Formats: sequence, C-alpha cells, structure tokens
Amino acid sequence: MLSTGSAMLLAFLAFASMSILSRNDEERQQLTSLAGVIGNNSELPLLYADEQQARNTLAALSADNRIRRAALYTAKGQLLAHYLRLAPPVSTPVDSQLPAAAGEALQLHMVYPDTQLLPSLQLYLPVLRGGQHIGTVMLEASLSRMWLDLLRTLAASAIAALLACVLALLMATRLRNNLTEAVAGLIGAARQVSQGVHTAMIRHQRKDELGTLIDSFNDMLAQVAARDGALQQYRDQLERQVSVRTEQLEKAKNAAEAASQAKSAFLATMSHEIRTPMNGVLGMTELLLATPLSEQQRHYTSMVQRSGEHLLVIINDILDFSKIEAGKLTVEYIQFNFRLLLEEIEHVFTPQAQSKQIRLELVLAPNIPIAVCGDPNRLRQVIYNLLGNAVKFTDSGQITVAVSVTGEDEQSIGLRFEVRDTGIGISAEARARIFDSFSQADGSTTRKHGGTGLGLAISKQLVELMGGRIGVDHALAQGSLFWFTVNFDKRRIDADQANSHANGECRALIVDDKLASHDLLPQLLSRWQLDYTSTGASTALTTLLQAQADGCPYHVALLEMDLPRTSGLALAAALHAEPQLENLRVILLSSEKHAADAQQQRAAGVAYQLIQPIRESDLYECLSASAAPSTAAPELSRLAPPVTTLTPLSQSSSASARPRKGRRVLLAEDNPVNVEVASAMLESMGLDVSRAENGEQALHSVQSDAYDLVLMDCQMPVMDGFAATGAIRRHEQQQGQGHKLPIIAITANALQGDRESCLAAGMDDYLSKPFTRQALGHTLARWINLPRQNSQSVDDAAPPVTAENTPAPAPAAASASSIQRAALEHIRALNPQHGDALLEKILQTYLRDTPQQLQALAQALQQQDHEALRMLAHRLKSGSANVGAVELAASCKQLEQLARQQSSASAAPLLAIIERQFQSARQALETILEKEA
Repeated sequence: MLSTGSAMLLAFLAFASMSILSRNDEERQQLTSLAGVIGNNSELPLLYADEQQARNTLAALSADNRIRRAALYTAKGQLLAHYLRLAPPVSTPVDSQLPAAAGEALQLHMVYPDTQLLPSLQLYLPVLRGGQHIGTVMLEASLSRMWLDLLRTLAASAIAALLACVLALLMATRLRNNLTEAVAGLIGAARQVSQGVHTAMIRHQRKDELGTLIDSFNDMLAQVAARDGALQQYRDQLERQVSVRTEQLEKAKNAAEAASQAKSAFLATMSHEIRTPMNGVLGMTELLLATPLSEQQRHYTSMVQRSGEHLLVIINDILDFSKIEAGKLTVEYIQFNFRLLLEEIEHVFTPQAQSKQIRLELVLAPNIPIAVCGDPNRLRQVIYNLLGNAVKFTDSGQITVAVSVTGEDEQSIGLRFEVRDTGIGISAEARARIFDSFSQADGSTTRKHGGTGLGLAISKQLVELMGGRIGVDHALAQGSLFWFTVNFDKRRIDADQANSHANGECRALIVDDKLASHDLLPQLLSRWQLDYTSTGASTALTTLLQAQADGCPYHVALLEMDLPRTSGLALAAALHAEPQLENLRVILLSSEKHAADAQQQRAAGVAYQLIQPIRESDLYECLSASAAPSTAAPELSRLAPPVTTLTPLSQSSSASARPRKGRRVLLAEDNPVNVEVASAMLESMGLDVSRAENGEQALHSVQSDAYDLVLMDCQMPVMDGFAATGAIRRHEQQQGQGHKLPIIAITANALQGDRESCLAAGMDDYLSKPFTRQALGHTLARWINLPRQNSQSVDDAAPPVTAENTPAPAPAAASASSIQRAALEHIRALNPQHGDALLEKILQTYLRDTPQQLQALAQALQQQDHEALRMLAHRLKSGSANVGAVELAASCKQLEQLARQQSSASAAPLLAIIERQFQSARQALETILEKEA
C-alpha cells in the first residue's frame, strides 16, 4: 500500500504541475494575441491622439469577462485611454504614466491586486507602425476562471487516484490472505528450530514457488533431526570416555605425586648418605697429604682429593635440590662479617681466573656495612654459583663482582649483587629458561662446559627464600650480567664506625717503586680515610726520619718485598736498626708464601706479612693493631689460602677396575706429528697401536684384523673419517655383528655441530685435538679397559696447547720464545724413560714434513682449490699446535676459515705470514734441539 500510494501521489503531483504550467502558458498566449489585436486597431487613434476612438477600441474588451483593465499609452508614455471592468475602488485605477519598467519590448508579469485573492496576469505590448514605436497597450486579465478549471480537473484526478488506492488495498488484502499465511507458518517453524524445539513438518497443497520453499524447509527439518540424534549419541559416548579418562588421569596423578615424593625422599636420603662418607674420604685424604709421601703418591692423592671435592660439589647441588623439592630448605639469620665473606670468595676464585688469564675485580660501594644479619652460607652459595659460571664461560677479558646499596633505613639495608663477565653471553631464548631445573644455556651434546644444570635453579630458590629477586641481563656475544637483591638486618657496627676505629691518628707509609694510584692498597687506605704517603725504597728511611723530626711520625710502614736493588726484608732490617723508629710497625707485602721465614721476619722487626693480593680484612686488622701502640699484638703471618684446582669426576674412571692386557687400537691419522704424539700416548698406556694414513687403509685394516678401538681422524686424504666410519658400520651389518667396534673421532674442529656430525656418521665418541694424555685416557676408559692402572700422568698445571686458544698471529723473531715450552714438556712427559728421544723424533718429523705442506698450500692457493687449501691448513694447524708453535697454528686456523668461506682475497698475505712464522718456529725448534743435544 505504501508503494502504491506513493506512486499515485507522485503521479498526481506530476499531473497537477503540468496542468498548471500548461494553463498558465495558454492564458499568456491568449492575452498576448488579444493585446496584438487591440494594438492593430489602435494605430490611428495613437497617431492622431484620438482619445474617443481609443476608448471605443478598448470598449470592445467588455465582451471578454477575463479582462479587468486595459489602457493605451502614447509613445511618450502618456495615458491616452483606459478601460475598467469595475469602477474604483473595486478595481485598481490605471496609472496615468507608463511605468518605467515597460519599454519597447513585450512585458508580461503577475500582479496581485489588493482586492483579489488570486493573481492577475498583466501585459505591456508596444504598438509599432512601420517599425516605429507609436504607443503601448496594457492589458490585465484575471486568472480566477483558469484556477477554477484547474481545481475541477485536479479534484477529478484525486478522486481517481483514491479509487485506485482502494482497489490496490483490496487486491493486497486478497494477496496477503493467499501468501502470507504460508510464510507466517514458515517463520513460526524457523523460530522453534532456532530455539532448539523440534517441530512437525509443514503441510501444504501449493505448487508454486512458495510450495517449493516449504518442501525445502521440511527437508532441512528432517536433516536437523537426524543430526541431533547422531550428536546426542556422540555426546553420550564422549561423556562415558571422559569419565573413564578422568578416572585414569586421577590414578596417574596420584601415582606421579607418590613417585615424586618418593624420588625427593630418595634423593635427599641418598645425597646425604653419599655426602657423609665423602667427608670421611676428603678428611682422610687431607691427613694423608700431611704425611711423608713420594712425588707419585702425592700426585695420586691430590688427584683423589680434587676429584672428591668436585664430586662433593655435585652431591651438594643434588642435596639442595632435593631439599627444595621436599620443602625442607631453610635459611638462618646470624650476624656475620659481610666484607670478610666477599674477600674469602674473591680469594677462592682469583687463582681460577688467573689460570685462564682473566681479571677478577671486586667493586664495593663505599656505604656497604661490615656487619649484617643474614645467612652467610646461603649467600656464599649463590655467589659461588654465579661466579663459578662466570669463570667457566669466560675465556678472556674480566669478571666484575659489584655490590651496591638499593635502599637503607634504621633496621635493614637492601644490597644488589652483580656478576658481570665478558664471556659467551646468554641468548634471549636461554634467558627465559636459565633458572629452570636441569636447564643450561647450551644443552647440546657439543657443549664445551659441563654441569648438572642445578646451580642457577638452586640459586633462584635460595634468593627467594631470603626474600630477594634474581635475574640475568645482556644479549648474546656481549657477555652476561647476573644480579640478585637481598635485604639484610643491620647490627651495632657500620662502615663509618669501623673506619673510625681503624684510622685514629695512624699514619702509613707505602714503600713501593711500582705503586700506581689504581692499585688496591691506595684505594683501601683512602676509603678508610687514613693519612698515607707513598715513596720509593731509596728515600723511605729519609722520609721516616724527617717525619719523626717534624713531630708527625709514621706509625705503619708497608714494604713491598720485591724492591729494586734491595728487598723489603733488608729495608725492614735497616729501619729496625734506627732507634728513632722503634715504635714503627712494619708490614711486609709479598706475592710468595715463603719469601721469608718467621725467624728472618722477627730479626728484621716485621710485625706482619701479607700475601698479595691483599685481603681487606687482614690489612684492616693489621692497621687496627698498629693504631694502638700500647696493645701487644701477636706476631702474625697472614698467608693466602692454598689454591685447589678441581679435576673432572671422570678422572679416576680409568682406574676403577683391573683392565685386561693386549688391547689393540687402530690410529687413523695422516699428520705425521699427530701420529707420533698419539702413538706415544697410546703406547704409554700399554696399548698395542696400529696405524693407517687414510680412511681407506683404516677400512681395510678393520676388515682384515681385529681391533678393540679405532681412533679416527675426520679429515684425511683418499677417504675421510666420516666415509670410513660409514663403510665400517656397513661391513659390520653385513657380517651380522651389529654396532660392535668403538670408533672415537679425533679432530681439530671444536665448533658447534661438529660433535653431532661425528655421532651422526656412526662414531661413538668425540675428542678434540690437540688432546692431553689424561683426556685421551678418560675417553678410552669409557669404551675399553686400559691395560695399565697406574700410568704416568701429565702435570695438570700445564694447560694443553690448542689451536683454538692460540693468540692472534704476528710476525715473530727467530727465538725460542716463539715456541710454547709447555707443549714440549707435555710431549716429553708422554714417555718418562725416553721422553727426550720422543720429543726429538716428533720435532724432526714436524720440521721435515712442514715444508712440503707449505708447498702444497701455495699450489692449492694458486689453483684456487679451496677444499684442498682447507684440509692442508687444518692439518698444519694441528701439527703446529702439538709442537707449541701457537702463533703458526692460529694463522693456519685463519687460513682454514678463509678456505671454508671460499675467500682467497686475504689468503696470499696470510700464507706469506705463515711461511715467515714457520721459519721463526723452525729456528727456535732447531735451537732447542741443539741445546738438548
């Protein structure tokens, strides 16, 4: 109805508009025609100004009842005659003057008389004769009749439109009764289905499109009903399965909880039970070391002690982790000397850092208190773990332990501990799990450093038990920064009180010609606000006597033992001989424990001897005693604790059982120097050694003879170690032996992924060259029983020389200093009876074979054969490192990397450097051979 009514309304409006416009236009045309007739009839009256004739002409308009007014104007615009249908004031009077707007053109416009509701149409028509304007005709017609006709027409049209709307309404009602009833039924059924209510099929007898729609809807209802039935069956079945699985999971959960509790209890019990006899083993070992022993017995006993200490560290970690899981780990609150604890930790790790040529620095904020209340053992354990990891994962640079104050009030103080290193760093992925149990930053099988993965997890638990937080910062290749914060209670004494007790009126004189402002001693004295002066050995006595004469004597003299042209002990004796300096307290500083015995110190008047690096607490006690001359302080000798080097736990594994005799080992190695070194190591262990120069010979040897173990070099000519290992494994499968013969990879590559490559090729173990006899023995002991239980060991203090830790290459002069003597001693120690002969044989082999390798390197570089260049550089690198030519080995390593990257731009200059370094190394080795000959 809205559509129909709108259409009819638009049609009616269009019709009305068109009717009004057409009738209006028609009226204008008629009025214009009539004005033209009057103008033609009025030419003579206008020419002769005949007013009467003009009135008669206008009087003819009375026959047309539409004309309301008419007038004739002369050419000058003067009224000549006019006509009015009604007399004024009923009708508007005619203007006596032609309006200015009426010109010589036709003027037609609407006017609205005051006495009429409807507008009138007014016309001004010029009268022309022979093209000359002679006057103007004005006609005004009423539009009343026109509007009445229009109203009658529009009324008839409106009635017709209304009748059409009524007819449309009747038809729409009939259509609704015919169609919407079925649609309403569909709507109701759809609503019931959407609400989840099942509904019956809709019945109908229609054959039109609506009937097709109803049939489709009925089909949909049938499918929905079928699917609901299937879904209900699945739901019932799923509920039964979930009920069964829930019951199973509940049982599994209870079993897992019981197993976890049993595991924690077992670990706690076993760790404690193992730790108890370990204390006895270490205690008795320490007592045994105090008894008279031969050098060999002392060496073996020290190995047992170091291995036991290493094992005890692992047991302690397991015990602490067990206590954490069992919820039995607690902390205590006692008063302890905070700075003394840090100094003890520093002295424990300083030798380890110095052995790796790493600088260890302890940085304390000046407002750190001396005495605090907390758990010193747990705090020491956390710092041990963080600092131990820093030393383990740092190969160069420095490690800094920094302590600062985060907040302080009258009762407590918050401290932040930071352990910064310049090591390998920790990736963002590893930082997310670094504090999880059994988690390590490098968990691959090729990881360089060992560990249980419990240290950081235990540290996190301990810090949280002490009410603090722990975290790690820095990105990969930028080192790492481990930090934790803990709050401590303050008790009685703080740094200011300690310092005021230490200084008093004490003045100190430092006698050291090499003293620098950044050394520890001036920093400590400045922190304690002591008045001190530094001088050399030559002016020390004069300075002391002058200060005594001026009335401001020195109370303490700190003498360096190693002085130019004299010694600290001799200077102390000279000072002791002066009567004016009888109250002077002399403290001797020495880097050696036995620089002077107690009798010599007493004779020279030395009150204390401090071992460098100086412990802050020791120096503090010496100065405190020296600040009170009336106090009879005992004569002490502060000595640094002995350095204990931990040995891997597997060190004693090779001697765990009585091995068999007659073990045969096949050594597959193409480098003559490496062959001699490895053969000497194996023979010193009582093994029967056979040799193969390449992988093909190794394969033939294994196929034709029986061996207990194979040492397989990875890079060899003809057939490399990977291909040879694969062929050996295939031969074993063909013979029905399975994986029987142990094959150990020996390679100078120690990069990430090399170990995985060897194991994937079928090898059983991995050993990086150059290796020590001890490391070789450990590896072999995992696969065979060594024939000699008490074989000669290599000095652990001499670190193995490797091509991976050699310094950067540089041209060197021909001197013995270009050879690392520790490597030569390492070779000599392989055979205690004939070590010199073995060393001479290896050096002669190296000097004879290396020129040929250099020629082959030059030829490979000229032919751009990168693979041959890489293999030759790899071979020369290993042999040079074995004889101690570390600079040459480092250059060969760089050449190997360039060949691996197929970059020959820098290879030629580097090869020239290698040749010069070999000449230098050859002269040095020949000099060594001549001296020993």
